[in-house]
Amino acid sequence: MYRLYCSKCNEEIDPLEPVWRCHCKGILDIEINLDKIKVNKRTFEKRVYSMWRYLELLPIVDKSYIVTLGEGWTPLITDKKNKRVYLKLDYLNPTGSFKDRGASVLISHVKYIGINNVVEDSSGNAGASIAAYSSLAGIKAKIFVPKDAPRGKVLQIRSYGAEVIEVPGDREDVNREALKSCVNALYVGHLWNPFFIEGIKTMAFEYSEQRAWSAPDSVIVPVGSGGLLIGLYRGFRDLYLLGFIDNTPRMYGVQAVGCSPIYDLFHGKQRKITSPILADGIAVPNPPRKFQVIEIVSKTKGNIVLVDNDEIIRAWRELCKIGLLVEPTSATSYAAYRKLVEEGTLDPSEDILIPLTGTGLKTLDKLNNIIKDLKNLKRS
Repeated sequence: MYRLYCSKCNEEIDPLEPVWRCHCKGILDIEINLDKIKVNKRTFEKRVYSMWRYLELLPIVDKSYIVTLGEGWTPLITDKKNKRVYLKLDYLNPTGSFKDRGASVLISHVKYIGINNVVEDSSGNAGASIAAYSSLAGIKAKIFVPKDAPRGKVLQIRSYGAEVIEVPGDREDVNREALKSCVNALYVGHLWNPFFIEGIKTMAFEYSEQRAWSAPDSVIVPVGSGGLLIGLYRGFRDLYLLGFIDNTPRMYGVQAVGCSPIYDLFHGKQRKITSPILADGIAVPNPPRKFQVIEIVSKTKGNIVLVDNDEIIRAWRELCKIGLLVEPTSATSYAAYRKLVEEGTLDPSEDILIPLTGTGLKTLDKLNNIIKDLKNLKRS
């Protein structure tokens, strides 16, 4: 029902083969054969309220191998100031981030092909998801993180029983060290793995069903590796091809000042890359799927938006005021929404989807510093 292939040379790969990229070093992708899938809008009624209600649209051969913690079917609420802005509370997934969707599909596949040891590199959220689902599946996980990763996220990863390796330097340094350790283990890096992206598609399925099978006009998401933007686009595309929705949305990706390689490439800029102070979750210096992100943004007539720390803090405070405590990386998409509306680029009367991707409870040390800075600012 699906094929695994290289996006560079188009060679088909045996899905049972434990690989993370093509021999030509190209990125692997998955194509679901929608023509052979017999579903309609009523197919999913009376099913479990999790992302697995859409089983037919996911690359799973044997459902007995599914590794799940009940992820998905997260709340969809409207913004207090604009009822046409829909906030998808994906930070309410089991480990506190949207990445549980990708980890569930990925680890289910890993379990199916008989892998017992995995290696991942992450700034925190993906590492926590991989650690949790690997633990549930009885798979040993080794997670490489930057030495300055948020302490809450590192503690969370360790709590699931994974081995944590802290590496000095940026995400590329962490990635190199992770790959060195893959002698007797499969590298499942979410920046590369296509099964991870397939899980992300379910957020698009859920939004559409929760909105009586309609798609938003625009989607605004944080972009580090680009998996969230790619997954959401492909999810809406699949529903459009199946005839479930009438349109595919414009896709807006958000990057932060200090580490904006996709923004720079899209807009023809050249910036020195340094780790952003706040948006550590999207601090990916060289995302392998950057050209896929740019292709999607261009095709859908969207854009890549840049926000700075002050804009992120303002957006984070606005979300807090309506009862939503998210991590700074998650607040970047709300900051970009405000910026696009103020510039007149985005019509506030259209339907807009903003996924809130990670809980602020994982970054209390960083949020505490923000609150201290705000208090000092008021005193001065």
